[in-house]
Amino acid sequence: MRFSDSRGQSLQIGAILLFGFLLIALTTAQAQLVPADISRAELDHSQRVADQLVGLETGVFETSVTGRPQPTTLDLGAEYDDRLLFVYPPPRAGTLRTTDPATLSIDNAEAVGDDEAFDTYWNGTTRSYATRAITYEPAYRELDAAPRYRLEHGVLAARYDSNSRIEIAANRQPVVDETAITLTVIDGELTAAGVATESVVPDRVTDSTTIDIEASGAPIRLRLPTNLSAETWRETILDGQSTVDSVSVAGDVAIITLDSSETYELTVHKIDIGTNATEPSPTYLRNATADTDWPFPVDVRNRYNDRIADATTVWVYNDSNYDSPETSFTVPDGSDPAVTGDICYTLTKGVVDDDAPETVESTAGGCA
Repeated sequence: MRFSDSRGQSLQIGAILLFGFLLIALTTAQAQLVPADISRAELDHSQRVADQLVGLETGVFETSVTGRPQPTTLDLGAEYDDRLLFVYPPPRAGTLRTTDPATLSIDNAEAVGDDEAFDTYWNGTTRSYATRAITYEPAYRELDAAPRYRLEHGVLAARYDSNSRIEIAANRQPVVDETAITLTVIDGELTAAGVATESVVPDRVTDSTTIDIEASGAPIRLRLPTNLSAETWRETILDGQSTVDSVSVAGDVAIITLDSSETYELTVHKIDIGTNATEPSPTYLRNATADTDWPFPVDVRNRYNDRIADATTVWVYNDSNYDSPETSFTVPDGSDPAVTGDICYTLTKGVVDDDAPETVESTAGGCA
């Protein structure tokens, strides 16, 4: 009996020691294998989402060119493949969002040539637009070297701490391409956080009307909100553009001054992303007397230079009484009233100042 008891105790001790060794092995594996698995998953996600963000950049570009929405998906965060017997922490959430709006401005530009009718608005006065950037910030448990991304003005920048690497899609639309100026205004609110797959659908809501402009006194100047350096703008984004006289960055604004001897083709796209985007609204009247296919002396344009299709009231003033309108008519579904004398047309009742962009003089005279 004593021999049997001793043998039983040895088996119990052996089992305890075996369990202890197993526990140590599992603890070691938990401490080493799990972080390695997480690191691999995060590295794979970092490489995958970088490609997806280039796809988003390309999607915004193709949408601006074709007018057709180009949906893109992004995996916001890494997902871990849990192994049996091991404990994995939940993955951290990546964040995709649009920034707060900032002001994009065009200085000293006036319409010329066949587009001179646009000079009621493009008359050298600064024209400004509220635009946003799109940012993505990953969050990882093990991977330390992952960049933060920002898409602005067709440029995808991957920022590693204090450094910045620029990745540009092959068919990217440059801001300035010799005498072509192409500006993309991003509107809307997008905020998504987590590890799920997020769909982004850029939608061009303008007709992308192109007009000819030239310098009005001082050179044309573009002021674009940016997080990039002047060196990046000069050497990467605008490299080789002979019509760019100078580039500087001050107060998170890139200032691009253009050659004043050139005539430029200006196109301003509006791309809506997410929710709460604003609708382009009637902004000014354009002299349309030269348009043989348009039955009115004026048409109504928005700030992107597109013709407004919605019914809009136009007020008509005669030089005999600028305090009260002579009459009014509606475009595009009304009829042009027969008004004689020195008259002007205005989009805003009570505004008869020929310096106002919504005022158009008739061929017989103008507003005083």
